[in-house]
Amino acid sequence: MKKRSEKLGMGFVICILVLIFMVSFTFAQETPYEKALEAYAKKDFETAIRYLKDYASQKPNAQAYYLLGYAQYKLKHLDDSAKHFREAYLINPAFDPKSIKFDGK
Repeated sequence: MKKRSEKLGMGFVICILVLIFMVSFTFAQETPYEKALEAYAKKDFETAIRYLKDYASQKPNAQAYYLLGYAQYKLKHLDDSAKHFREAYLINPAFDPKSIKFDGK
């Protein structure tokens, strides 16, 4: 009888540990926007553009489109840059680029 309760207890502990691992892994994953900010800060504009396009297709917002426009501008893709800047201000006419936080604050 004691062995059965020990097995159940051990199974319960393993389940809890697996659950904790899964939750911590889920929260540790960076979003495409966070990855884009990191790439942008490193001046890796090609990578930033890739992540920003992915993010903006899922969750359009002014910050993503503005950064996309600026990254395109830095690479001399002026037509694409202008398009993304316009999109940012169409989404939010009061958008202020100073609102973009690169440090997560």
